Amino acid sequence: MAIIGIDLGTTNSMACIWKAGSPLIIKNALGTAITPSVVGVNDSNDIVVGEVAKERLISHPDKTASEFKRTLGTKKTYKVGSHNFSSEQLSSLVLKKIKEDAESFLGEEVTEAIISVPAYFDDCRRSSTKQAAEMSGLKVERLINEPSAAALAYMQKHGFEDGTYMVIDFGGGTLDVSMIDSFDSVMEILAVAGNNQLGGKDFNEAIYLRFLEENGLDDNKLTAEQKASIYKTAEACKIALSDTPVSIMSVNIDDKNYTLTLDNNSLIRIAHHVFEKISEPIKRVLRDSHMNVNDLKDIILVGGSCKMPTVAAYIEKLTGRKPCTDIDPDTAICVGAGIFAGMKNRDQDFKDVILTDICPFSLGTAVQDPRTMELIMDFIIQRNSMLPSSKTHDYYAASNNQTGLHITIYQGESIVPANNIKLGELNLTCPPTKFHDFIASMRLTYDINGILVVDVTTNDKKTHTKVILSDSNTMTDEEIAKCRAQLDKLRLAPPSEERYQLLIARAERVIEETLSFERRQIIDALMGYKACLAHGNDRDIRLMTKRFSHFLDQIEGKDSGLPDEDTEVSGE
Repeated sequence: MAIIGIDLGTTNSMACIWKAGSPLIIKNALGTAITPSVVGVNDSNDIVVGEVAKERLISHPDKTASEFKRTLGTKKTYKVGSHNFSSEQLSSLVLKKIKEDAESFLGEEVTEAIISVPAYFDDCRRSSTKQAAEMSGLKVERLINEPSAAALAYMQKHGFEDGTYMVIDFGGGTLDVSMIDSFDSVMEILAVAGNNQLGGKDFNEAIYLRFLEENGLDDNKLTAEQKASIYKTAEACKIALSDTPVSIMSVNIDDKNYTLTLDNNSLIRIAHHVFEKISEPIKRVLRDSHMNVNDLKDIILVGGSCKMPTVAAYIEKLTGRKPCTDIDPDTAICVGAGIFAGMKNRDQDFKDVILTDICPFSLGTAVQDPRTMELIMDFIIQRNSMLPSSKTHDYYAASNNQTGLHITIYQGESIVPANNIKLGELNLTCPPTKFHDFIASMRLTYDINGILVVDVTTNDKKTHTKVILSDSNTMTDEEIAKCRAQLDKLRLAPPSEERYQLLIARAERVIEETLSFERRQIIDALMGYKACLAHGNDRDIRLMTKRFSHFLDQIEGKDSGLPDEDTEVSGE
C-alpha cells in the first residue's frame, strides 16, 4: 500500500509519490497532473469533481462550488444544486477523486497520504484538513507546511545546502511567505506570514472589473452565466500574459462582442492594490525572523501566480534580489509532499533529513494588568516556536487574600483576550494569598498533533492538568495516550533548559566578581536573557544564548587574546 503526497490547493490539487529514487507526479483519469478543486452535480444529480465541475462553473454556477479551502475550519456551508456541503465535505470529495485516480495510476491501494497546508493554518484548519482526508478514506498522520514542501522540492534539485531561504507561495487563492533555515540536513521554519484572502483570483477580479468599466457594463445587470463567462475569459487573459506581451479579451454578451486589450504594464496599474498586499507578509516574515534580505541564500517562488512575470518582477524590485524560478511553480509543493511521503516511509534517500514544524499562532492566558486592571494577554508559547514546545510562566495574586484562580487559555495574537480564540478554562482553589505574592505557575505544552497540555501548579504545590484537543481532532484514545507519553518527557525540563540555567548561574557569579558600570551591564544583559527565555521562540532563545555566552566570555577576558591558564609559555 502506497503513501502519497497531496497538494490540496485552493484552485487546483495534485498528487505525487516518491518512487525509485525520484518524485513521480500522479496523473488523473484525464491523463493530466492537475485536478481543479471544484465540486458540482450534473443533470442526473451525480457528483462531479475536477475538470468537468470546473467547466460547469460557467453554465451551472448554482450547481458548483470552488475555493472552499478558504473556509476550512468554519461553519460555512455551500449549496450545490439540491445538496448542502461543508468545506470539509467538499474537500473530502476532491481528496477521494485524487485517491481513486492514484490507485488507478499506481495499480495498488492507497490508504495513507501526506497533505500540504499553508504554514499559517491554525489548529482548527489543520484538523479540518485531516477530517476531510478521513472522510475520503485516507489516513493522515502528518501534514506538511506548503513552504516546507516547496523547500524540499528545491533542495531535491539543488542539494541540501546550509543557508536561510525565503519561500513565497502565491497560488490561486492564498499567499504564504515563510523563512526556512537549512543546517546539517535539518530544515527548520523560522517564521511564517500569509494572507488567505489573496491570490491569483484577485488579478482575475481586477481584470473583470476593468473589462466592465472599459465596455460600460453594469455588474448588477449581468446574469450569473454572463458573469462567469467574463470571469473565465479574464483568467485566460491573465494566464496568456505569462507568455505573450499583449492579450485580448473577447466576450459575446447578448449577441454583441466586447473586448479589452491588456499588457503587463496595464495589469500592474489596474491591480496595484494586489501587488501592495504582497509586500505585507514579506516584510512581516523578515521582521519576525530577525533576518535581512541580503542574508538570504535564495528566494524561492512557487504557486501558479508566481508564473506571472509581473509578480516575479515586483518581488525582485521589492527585495533587490532575483528570485529562483527554476523549479516548476505548479508542481513544487506537490513534489515536496511526495518527498515527505518518502521520508515518512523511511526511504533510505532521506534517512538523515529532519523536517521541523512550528506553531503558527501564539498560545497564552488572560491576566489582569496591575496598572489599569484590565484583562490583557500573556503570551506563553509565541508564534513561530518550534514544535513540540513547552513553556512556563509564573503568576502572582491580583487581590489580597486571593483563594481562587480562573484560568482561560487563548490562541491568537491580539493583546485583547476576547479578540482571540478561546480554547479552554480551569477553575482552581488555593490557600489565601497576599496581593502580588506568588500564587501559581503554568506550563503549556503543545505538539504537532494539536494536543495542548496545561499544567498549573498552585502555591500549595498541587498540580492540576488539563488536555485540550480541537473539536475536529479525530485521534483515537490510544494515539492520544501515545502522544501524551511523548509530551510528558518534554514537560520534564529538557537538557536545553539545563544549559540555560547553567548560563544564568555563570552570569550571577560574574556579577559578584565585577564592579560598577560593568556589573550594571551584566545585570541588564541577564534580565534581557531571562526575558527572552520567558517570552522568545526557540530561534530567539538559541541566538540570545549564543550572544549572552559570548558576552560573558568577553567580560571574563576569554576573548582578550591572552593565553589560557594552561597554555605553556616559553622564552628564548
